[in-house]
Amino acid sequence: MFTFAAMPVKFVGLLVLFAFCTVWCLYELAQRQSGRQRVSSAWHALMAIVMLLMVAGPTWKGLTSILPSSVLAVIFGVGALWFAWLAWQSKAVRHDLLHHLGMVAMFAAMTWHLAAMAVMAGLRSMPSQPMSPASPSMDHSMGSGSMGSGSMGSGSMGSGSMGGMEAMAAAGKPGGVLWFFALIGVPLMAYLLFASVQAIGRLVRSPGAGADEHDHSCHVPRPVGSLPYRLSALSDFAMNFGMFWMSTGIMVPLLPFFASLSF
Repeated sequence: MFTFAAMPVKFVGLLVLFAFCTVWCLYELAQRQSGRQRVSSAWHALMAIVMLLMVAGPTWKGLTSILPSSVLAVIFGVGALWFAWLAWQSKAVRHDLLHHLGMVAMFAAMTWHLAAMAVMAGLRSMPSQPMSPASPSMDHSMGSGSMGSGSMGSGSMGSGSMGGMEAMAAAGKPGGVLWFFALIGVPLMAYLLFASVQAIGRLVRSPGAGADEHDHSCHVPRPVGSLPYRLSALSDFAMNFGMFWMSTGIMVPLLPFFASLSF
C-alpha cells in the first residue's frame, strides 16, 4: 500500500488515475448495451474499483477483510478467461482479436499483482524463529546480505532470527519467490507500458481518422475523435499506466532501479 507521507506523488497520482477510471467505467456500465458488452464493462468497473481501493491502506484492509488478495487474484483470473473466450470468438477479425488479447494481458497483470501481494502478506506475517547456536546458518539456505534500497523488504540475514522482514529479503534474492514474481512480471509490465502509449495515441487521434478500432462486442461503438472516444482512451491510459506504476515495487527484486519510481 501507499501513504502520502512516504510517497506523496505516487499516492496522489494513483488516486487520481484510478478515481477517473472508476467514474468512467461506472458510466460505461450504465449505458444501454448488449449482455456481452455489459459483462465486459462490469469486469472493467470491478478492476477500476479494486485498484482504487488498493492505493490507501485503510481501504485495502477493509476490502481484504472481506475478500483476501488470493481470492481477488482468482476472481481476476476468471476475468482473464472471459476475455480469452471473447478473443477466441473474434479470432477471424484481427482488430477484435488483438483488442481482446490486450484485455487478457491486462487482467493477467492484475492477477499477477494480486498473487504477489498475497505472497508478500504471507511473508510479512512470518513469526520470528530464534536460531539455536548449533543450527545451520540461515545464510546457507536463504542467501546472505540485504535487499536493495527501496525494495519491499530489507534487513540483514545475520541477526539470528527469521521474521517477516528477513523472509521478504530472502524471497527477493535471485531464485526466491519474489524474484520469480518479478521475472514473470517483465512481459506483463512491458504490455502495460505499451498499452499506455497506445492509449495516448488514440487520445490525440484526429476526428474521422478511420473507424473505431475497438471491438464492439466488448463495448458500445465510439466514433473516432468523439468525446466518448477520447475519454475511453484516457481511461485506458489511466488504467494501464496506473497498474504499471502501482506494480513497480514488485519488480524491485529483479530491477532495483524501479524503486526510484516510488516518490
